[in-house]
Amino acid sequence: MEDLLVNRRLVIPGRELRMEVSTSSGPGGQHVNRSRTRVTLILNVDSSTTIGAMRQAILRKRLGHRIHQDGSIRVTCGRSRSQQDNLKMARERLAGLLRAALTPQRRRRETRPTKASRTRRLDAKGRRGQKKESRNWKWDDSG
Repeated sequence: MEDLLVNRRLVIPGRELRMEVSTSSGPGGQHVNRSRTRVTLILNVDSSTTIGAMRQAILRKRLGHRIHQDGSIRVTCGRSRSQQDNLKMARERLAGLLRAALTPQRRRRETRPTKASRTRRLDAKGRRGQKKESRNWKWDDSG
């Protein structure tokens, strides 16, 4: 299998990827029941020699819900009736998934609320207070 280009710094060798094929669902009539066109691409994150310990920790943190107990990430594609097309799409999905997980996240820059937003907030609070005050009916003691 060909190497998988994730980004400029990370290329996963083809020997670390495993491909499984199975029958796909969807349109195609009887052809679908016989041909094994759905492709599942498997990368074992734990046993990968290319992915370092730091990247493994990042992947575990950000893709923990996608990583199976055996430490593998599985991407399945059965959209096309062609096994080669499904393999190509599965490779793109896996590369995109890893690329998105490994890109550094920007830190949030704290900002202050603007003067206009503070004024709008206080005006809204005043209107809510007036609405509640108008609900408060008082007896007239003079009569």
